[in-house]
Amino acid sequence: MKFSKKFKDRYEKLGLFGALKLTWAKATLGQKRKIILGLKDPEARFTKIYLENHWNDSESRSGEGSTLENTQNVRNELPKVLTKYKITSMLDAPCGDFNWMKSITQGSSIKYIGGDIVKPMIEKNQVTYGSDNISFMHLDITKNLLPKADLMFCRDCLFHLSYQDIALVLENFLNSPIPYLMTTSHAAPSGPRIDNSDIKTGDMRLVDLFSKPFCLPQNCVLESISDDMVSLNAQRSLILVDRDAVQKISENLQNLPEIRRV
Repeated sequence: MKFSKKFKDRYEKLGLFGALKLTWAKATLGQKRKIILGLKDPEARFTKIYLENHWNDSESRSGEGSTLENTQNVRNELPKVLTKYKITSMLDAPCGDFNWMKSITQGSSIKYIGGDIVKPMIEKNQVTYGSDNISFMHLDITKNLLPKADLMFCRDCLFHLSYQDIALVLENFLNSPIPYLMTTSHAAPSGPRIDNSDIKTGDMRLVDLFSKPFCLPQNCVLESISDDMVSLNAQRSLILVDRDAVQKISENLQNLPEIRRV
């Protein structure tokens, strides 16, 4: 039943040939995943994902999580958070293809910096969307110096990274002057807990920031926005935390034997 509805939606958007092509691409995702994870480094993996539209979404090469349908609530609620915390500048990293975020920045006085490890996408974003208040930079958030901003917005990222690389991202954030981090957890602060697992960077799994090994205390959450995906019936949240909370997560990760001290 779900497959029939998905194929019908694809047919209505893409026509018969497009729907068949997309369905075939989805069916061969596993083999493509093996090839991607076999590449030498994260930049090569994420660049291949972008160039080959690995997530097979007709609207956004950043995947279904970046469609207008799946960002309805975030687009409604995020501006309220930005206003409440007097955010005048933000680093959106990884920024992806800017498919939905452009509706947030449109008409806004906020200085927006989009950062991503995928260089050809960044170059395209800068040419297409760059302006006085909007800029894009090639950025590896595990090791490159983060630009000054009031907020680091890091949606749909950590669940693609290994524990080691998550630890590097958090340490990099703590080495910056940015006061707030907003990021994705697949479990709400007071929701049912999820068991976390490690992966190779470029793959994906669910991440619950309130479970081991992250163990973020629920009372550290300043704001929580429901970020459920309509098309996949996936439940998740965007949580806002300050530097002290990030420090707690970082320290908890350092207790893992597989983490090289950062």
